[in-house]
Amino acid sequence: MKTASIAHRVVDFLRRWPPFQYFDDEELFALARAGRVVFHERDETVFMQGGRRKPYVYVVQQGAVRLSEQSDDGTEQLRDVRGEGDLLGTGRYLGIGEHVYTACTETDVILYALPADAFWETVKRHPRARRFLATYFSVAIQPSSLEIREERSDELRIGRRPVDWMARPVDQPARPVTCIPETTAREVARLLAEREAEAAVVLDDQAAPLGVVTPRMLSDRVASGRLPPDTRARELMRRVCAVAAPGLEAGDYLSCMLSQQSDHLVLTANGRLDGPFCGVLTRRDLTRVEGAAPLAIIEDMARAPRISELAALRAQAERVLAAGLTGPNATRWLAPMAGAFNAAVLRRAVGLVEGALAEQGLAHPNLDHCWVFFGSAARNELFTRHDLDHGLIYDDPDPDQARSARAYYLELGRRVSAALAACGFVTSAKAIGAGHPSACRSVGEWALAFGDWIADPIESCVYRATSLFDLRPVHGDCRLVERLERYIHVAEARHPRFVPLLLEDSMANLPPLTFFRGLVVDDDGDYTEVLDLQRATLQPVVDVARALALDSDQQVPTTLDRLLVLSPEDDEAALLIRETAGAFRNALYHRARTGYTTGTDGSRVDPAKLTRLEQNLLKSGFRTVLHLMEYTGRHYGLTPRR
Repeated sequence: MKTASIAHRVVDFLRRWPPFQYFDDEELFALARAGRVVFHERDETVFMQGGRRKPYVYVVQQGAVRLSEQSDDGTEQLRDVRGEGDLLGTGRYLGIGEHVYTACTETDVILYALPADAFWETVKRHPRARRFLATYFSVAIQPSSLEIREERSDELRIGRRPVDWMARPVDQPARPVTCIPETTAREVARLLAEREAEAAVVLDDQAAPLGVVTPRMLSDRVASGRLPPDTRARELMRRVCAVAAPGLEAGDYLSCMLSQQSDHLVLTANGRLDGPFCGVLTRRDLTRVEGAAPLAIIEDMARAPRISELAALRAQAERVLAAGLTGPNATRWLAPMAGAFNAAVLRRAVGLVEGALAEQGLAHPNLDHCWVFFGSAARNELFTRHDLDHGLIYDDPDPDQARSARAYYLELGRRVSAALAACGFVTSAKAIGAGHPSACRSVGEWALAFGDWIADPIESCVYRATSLFDLRPVHGDCRLVERLERYIHVAEARHPRFVPLLLEDSMANLPPLTFFRGLVVDDDGDYTEVLDLQRATLQPVVDVARALALDSDQQVPTTLDRLLVLSPEDDEAALLIRETAGAFRNALYHRARTGYTTGTDGSRVDPAKLTRLEQNLLKSGFRTVLHLMEYTGRHYGLTPRR
């Protein structure tokens, strides 16, 4: 066959696959003419681990190639399976002169050997090709000259409303309105009107913020006649609860406003209540950056008169989340937003149900109580309406009141769970709900339960209760949760074997190995048709991060926060944490995307529906999760296993 004819056949094949589909025809023909076709029969070696590289990068045209690694003790571990359109020999671009793995054919194989240097120079000319080739490397380790930029790809999104604006810095508003506690309401109103401001901050004699007065407070309480115009600001103000440091990005401020259900943030130099006052940031200031629609939805949820209206607002919130789901990095902002929506729905559902119980004359125990989220909802990792794990903690009643208090709160829990179901939340057999006795207890009963799980994790079957160790107060008296958390950490310190046992359970299931022809391949070479994202990536990282946070007494809510607050002992550990964060965001994105498009919880993904780019990114995440498990196992004397 003539050389020109072969080149045309090679080009026709290459343009079907990334990164070649991003090249122009002249570049493809130049590579094809300079390359060669290589044939290998079944069970032949393409290259050996430790062998010197030839000046080619290979593309699999037909067949399957297994990549394996031989350890010092002579054992061989399968690392990957490559098929049609996959690349071999890309490690050279990291400066590695020898092959890291042994490549052996599983079937008869045809390879296109392309000149490595020419391929590399061509890739660097095309941003999308650079993006794709980067997926063959670590999330954090890439060739220095590849110059990967964060570029949005249609292959990686369903959302059409980018949330890039959340990464923009917010300028601190000039000339904030301030007053002292003795300033009258009349004078505060005059200051607000002169400056056209949305909030005045009340400062103490040390210039620290005490409270906030807004035009709405003046309207509701003074203009309405409930309070006289000479009322002092200290009597009128709302205590400062939402505080942040200046100079943050818009998304950080939005997340704080959503979590605190506040239209304004007081800025202090150190981001704490006791810090020197710097300014005040309002919803209007965020709107100048770009839309603060989520804040309006939260506000409407807080006023919804009926469950049906609350359900409609929850559906609207989901549309906002889906519209912003443009890629894995968008989850940085959308995850806390989803958490704030879920919390707002629960709070309003509780208010409506409590009102209905009062109308029916059901006696209220008048005990301090707090509604909490567990599991993914507590970690702000729940995007879909599936399994909003929630529970109730109430103060220890007097012995003669215990039975009636339990009856009331269980009835309240059952009705709130029913209200959440009416809002569209779907409950599986594994879900935790306040209507069940195991999730509705007094603080003393909760302490006893956690004590049993920590003291005897095997007999108490702690593996069924691990998500309860992720708890976040949502509505009510947060001091009850603080008391419980202090008890948990004291109990954990008394039983040092608890954390290693938690981690040992997390080592029981390794992530899959790779994708091949639309199937998932594990390290034994077995194939399955469905990728379980929860089992493959999300749950192992959640379990490891939770255990490490318990061991280090770090009280942070989200998985990524738990990883990022750890102090890595060397550059390798720091790199692994960055890789894990990238892999986790990518898996979280795919779960949310699948959930929104299929109406499920999103954990089960059909690999055949993923692009090659998406498959490679997820596959890189599998390797990262395995490295995280191996790293953690070395520190605790554990071995990852199936």
